[in-house]
Amino acid sequence: MSKFMMSLGEDAYQVLQLEAKRRLISIQELLRAVIIPEWVTQYWDAQKALARHVTQPLIRS
Repeated sequence: MSKFMMSLGEDAYQVLQLEAKRRLISIQELLRAVIIPEWVTQYWDAQKALARHVTQPLIRS
């Protein structure tokens, strides 16, 4: 399984922290369950279009 590390600025972290608290979940859970799936859905069509021009896709399913 591939892993990655992410760093956030203080303002972005505070926004995520507030949203996670509002949902009664941790920031990690928010990222895994909400943020990343929404990002993948939003950018999937752009990813497929880019894949025609790039030898390796940016997102692997």
